[in-house]
Amino acid sequence: MNDEEKEGLDLVVDLNSEDESGLPGTFLDEARDPTLIREGAWLIVGAGSVRAVAQVVEVAGDIVRVRPLPGSVDEHRDLLPHRVA
Repeated sequence: MNDEEKEGLDLVVDLNSEDESGLPGTFLDEARDPTLIREGAWLIVGAGSVRAVAQVVEVAGDIVRVRPLPGSVDEHRDLLPHRVA
């Protein structure tokens, strides 16, 4: 994925894939800023042109699992305190 496709993302996650937990997951090194990645944090996630707000459910070593919310990023922007409106 090139830098243009990553623009606006806190964490690159393929939202169409799930692991054994039933949640989408990715690797910590896919984060724009790894200091944002902690359990309970709300992030903008996705891949390509797909974007969603998701909560970090688990960080296990270098594996990150998230629970995406339905709807657009704008609908949930109030959950993103690290983002300027």
